[in-house]
Amino acid sequence: MRFESGKPDVIPAEGHHRRLASMREVIHGFLDGVIDGATTVMGPHTRRLEALLYERWGRRAVATSSGTESLHFSLRAAGIGPGDEVIVPDMTFAATAFAVNAVGATPVFVDVEPGCWLISPEAIRNAVTTRTKVIIVVHLYGQIAEMDEISAIAAEHGLTVVEDCAQAHEATYQGEPAGSFGDFGCFSVWAGKNAGGLGDGGMVVVKDEETLVAVERLRNLGRDPDDRYVHHSWGSRARLSELDAAVLCHQIPMLPVWNERRRLTADRYDKAFADLPLTTPVVLPGREHAFYKYAVHTEHTTALATHLAERGIQAERVYPRLLSQQPAFADLPHRAAPTPVAEANNPKLLCLPIYPELRDEERHAIIAGVRSFFDGGA
Repeated sequence: MRFESGKPDVIPAEGHHRRLASMREVIHGFLDGVIDGATTVMGPHTRRLEALLYERWGRRAVATSSGTESLHFSLRAAGIGPGDEVIVPDMTFAATAFAVNAVGATPVFVDVEPGCWLISPEAIRNAVTTRTKVIIVVHLYGQIAEMDEISAIAAEHGLTVVEDCAQAHEATYQGEPAGSFGDFGCFSVWAGKNAGGLGDGGMVVVKDEETLVAVERLRNLGRDPDDRYVHHSWGSRARLSELDAAVLCHQIPMLPVWNERRRLTADRYDKAFADLPLTTPVVLPGREHAFYKYAVHTEHTTALATHLAERGIQAERVYPRLLSQQPAFADLPHRAAPTPVAEANNPKLLCLPIYPELRDEERHAIIAGVRSFFDGGA
């Protein structure tokens, strides 16, 4: 594959720029509409987006400025603060834990399950103390965690459950979508997610009207939409732009097709790599994986990534450091439980390109690149 200039065409690790480029004319139309409508936040597109998600996911939704703020507001709405502990998996993006620190609580890092790399129910149970108030469950790479068992632990100890669904748009567990199991479901709609706007953005889905009002106020300086000078609670400026809301309204109905393309690519990878000395992602029973990432497990992550890069294929480590290994937590309050599974296996995970905009010839090139590495005697 080459550009007209003769230079090799790089297959990027993420392809959201292709998605946005394909929507250029539509986005320009949305922009003109937002300008002409003179409402840049919390207007008709935001209301339509929130109604669309309620229709599709069965819970009331609040659009926010990011997935991080969605987590932050969920914890605030749950009354979490200093002295409280919040259990999070050690293998996740730093924002999951930063949201805990933002409310003055203490994140507790726990281990993951081997093979699927999702938060371990046993590790959760072992980490619960009298200070534990919340479990944040991260549906890593696009697969929903063991929500029946986790919900049972939460009920036993009176804990709030927050689902971090940033990577699991319309993934399902026993037929129900991500975000429909906990007290809160938090989504990132950053441009690179399975559905995303032009920049950052987030969503919170909630179970009841009282919580809905609380989160709506938190994203809007404590105000209700119809009275901009009465502040009922603490709040932040964390509203989704009308342009991003319009783009998301356009994209959300496409998620089933896009996710199916991701699953098709995953299936082709699974079959192509079946005889190689690497482990492909495990899809657990009763799950429909959204395949935000396709993470292979190998003893040769660095060498394989280098081999692919030499062939114009970008592979990535997501995430190369555990939370307990992040420099930020040298100064931020936290508690780390033993995480032997995460520590042993996180360095062995490498993500291959899997976005729906991936072209057939690129998929073939990725398969050939991986096979040539192992066929060469790695």
